[in-house]
Amino acid sequence: MLEGHWMNQEATSKETIIQVCHQIAATQGLETLTMRRVAEQCGIAPGTLYNYYSNKDDLLIATVESIWKEIFHGDEGRETVESFPAYVNRLFDRAKNGAVKYPHFITAHSAAFAKSKEGQAKSTMEQYFDHMKAGMLAALQADPQVNETAFSPSFPQSAFIDFVLDNILLLLIRKNESCTILIDMIHRVIYL
Repeated sequence: MLEGHWMNQEATSKETIIQVCHQIAATQGLETLTMRRVAEQCGIAPGTLYNYYSNKDDLLIATVESIWKEIFHGDEGRETVESFPAYVNRLFDRAKNGAVKYPHFITAHSAAFAKSKEGQAKSTMEQYFDHMKAGMLAALQADPQVNETAFSPSFPQSAFIDFVLDNILLLLIRKNESCTILIDMIHRVIYL
């Protein structure tokens, strides 16, 4: 049984259900998320959970999206302007902290989505990554120090952003403690 579980409390909102899903993902892993387990932890009948989510895929999609949002947008609304490398470093640190809170999340959500019966899971994940890439691109374009000749038709900013995000995810999967080499490479590409 989970510490601080919601047993004997009636789940009255999707927010409460997602909080329970976060707790299960953090303590037992995303792969253990089932409709029955969530209903049990919410203190409701499994049929009641279907009033909120029509199937496990819908629940999983909502959970993964919510965890990504927590990891990457916890400090949204920051007023400070920062360089692109600082933005990337902050993203990496947030993701690293998220990986501590949700062990194996980065690899587990991909595996869970691969098993999904609906294309909606993969589409949702791609939309979320597209959203992150858009934020990175905006940060790159807002950095006044970027060398105007750093990018070209054969090396567009969008391909650079894809490369940077792929490397952030790879570093997280490898459990690297820092992204210093990636940051150094970014400096060499956009400022020199």
